[in-house]
Amino acid sequence: MWFNDQATIELKSVLDNAFDSILAKGNANHRRIVNAIRDSDMLINASPVSVVKASGITGIIDPRKTKAKIAAGRMSIREALGEVFITFATETLGSRRGTEGTLVHEMQHAYDFARTIASLSNVSLKPLGIFDPTLYELELAAHRSSGEWMLLVGEEEYTSEGVDLMILGRDGSGTCFLHEEGIHKRLSESYKLSPTGNQGPRASELMGLRIN
Repeated sequence: MWFNDQATIELKSVLDNAFDSILAKGNANHRRIVNAIRDSDMLINASPVSVVKASGITGIIDPRKTKAKIAAGRMSIREALGEVFITFATETLGSRRGTEGTLVHEMQHAYDFARTIASLSNVSLKPLGIFDPTLYELELAAHRSSGEWMLLVGEEEYTSEGVDLMILGRDGSGTCFLHEEGIHKRLSESYKLSPTGNQGPRASELMGLRIN
């Protein structure tokens, strides 16, 4: 991974610490994605929340160049991650919980985008193996990953936020759990997405790599 020229030493340190924490406390999926990103040329940026309009966003650096690489031949997921960027809202990086939570969510998006790019580049060999999830599926995966992270950390600051966001539930004994119904409700109310209705555009469309 690499940072843009405007990235400060402090920004790099904050994100490196977040990656280290996720490697230490995360599950197999979290660790796989962290290792893949660190071994890739994925770009990391930070801009004010007034620009990002969210705690973080994930996208493609240059869709035109990515299309050309897809047309040129097979790409691995590691190579495909080099086409992807994550931009954090600078304000998000002011707390450990905000940094780690946003990173877990956005790195799932980044990995799924890379899987899509890699599968498109291999379409001639695996025409039935295209991975191109809908926005609903992308957000479902990212929300589940975030919830799993909150449970693994286990600190009240994390789990309370999860409950507030409907990603986690809390039973009668106070124990938190991944709240599948809550996640579906959140995606419906906040994103206007449904597994049986509007699932939103596919990853290829979101990246500007629409399959004709």
